[in-house]
Amino acid sequence: MAKAKSKSSPKSTIKNVQTMDELLAATGYNLKGVKKGDLVEGTITRVSPKEITVDIGGKTEGVVIDRELENYKDTLMALKIGDHVAAQVIVAENDRGQSVLSLRRSIFEKSWKDLVAKQKSGVPVEVIVKDPVRGGLLVDYGGLRGYIPQSQLDGAFSKQLDKTSGRRIQVKVVEVEKETNRLVFSQRAMSEEAALSRQKELIDLIKVGEAVEATITGVVPFGAFAKFTVTKDDKKHDVEGLIHISEIAWEKVDDPGQYLKVGDSLKVKIIGVDEMSGKLTLSLKQLLPDPWEHVTDMFEKDGEVKGTVSRVSPYGIFVTLSPGIEGLIHISKVAPGEEPKVGKVIDCIVEEIKPVERKISLSMALKEKPIGYR
Repeated sequence: MAKAKSKSSPKSTIKNVQTMDELLAATGYNLKGVKKGDLVEGTITRVSPKEITVDIGGKTEGVVIDRELENYKDTLMALKIGDHVAAQVIVAENDRGQSVLSLRRSIFEKSWKDLVAKQKSGVPVEVIVKDPVRGGLLVDYGGLRGYIPQSQLDGAFSKQLDKTSGRRIQVKVVEVEKETNRLVFSQRAMSEEAALSRQKELIDLIKVGEAVEATITGVVPFGAFAKFTVTKDDKKHDVEGLIHISEIAWEKVDDPGQYLKVGDSLKVKIIGVDEMSGKLTLSLKQLLPDPWEHVTDMFEKDGEVKGTVSRVSPYGIFVTLSPGIEGLIHISKVAPGEEPKVGKVIDCIVEEIKPVERKISLSMALKEKPIGYR
């Protein structure tokens, strides 16, 4: 009886292979082929100042070298062996048979996530100052370009912007919008936090309703900051509060910079003290007479008045009759296409005055007699 033919074992098959392709076929191992521009995933296998290697399932490991290591050194050196990363192929195969990779995708994804978390927690981050630009500073965080507006710079720092390039500074995250690449930081928030901590120790010396002499220290789109002094244990201490845009004047304020400048000295009223945070709220307008207190002495029902159109809304025309006093012409009382433009001086009729609600209803004065009028 003839002997049955025995099957060859994997070991004997491997012994007989002559090429890499035959070896891969014998072992059933699949290698990924890559080309320039491919997005791949892999695992960090080595981290050094000269190169980072990544196992991407190819014949050899992928490598991150040269400019990318220089540009994102801090972030890349924080990677650890075993970390999972996403990469883009820059060169399919260099002279050492390695794929040259870019980890910018992973770097940026991590940076955006970090920033969102830091914004929510209020934890400060470190950025590198790049260049002063109109209205502020450009900074770098983990390869992402951010911006610190002039209003959010510490006073002393803002006076030497030409010497700040390359410096590392602590900032708070103000805005993070990955979709629009918008990234805004505040250095001022750091110094404010320290100042508020000191201010809390002086809070019992600050009384709501008190008027104090103050100096404007900063003007921002939402108002202005002003500082004044209090005395404790025979020592003078500076404290700072915010004059919100709504507390600058009785009339509507669009630009605080038209009313206040850094260095202005003026009297302000303390209208709010937050004992938990140390924040102070100040007012300029509350030291001025409220124009609505005597509105019925200034205007009367059915009287004709002149005013300036201050804004046009879907439901009517707002007209400034005097500083701090606006009236409304309801849209139903304006002929379509005849809406007056902002800034135009017009004649109006006072239809109703409601001092408590701070409202005046107006209609446009007729320039011509209506058809059929006798």
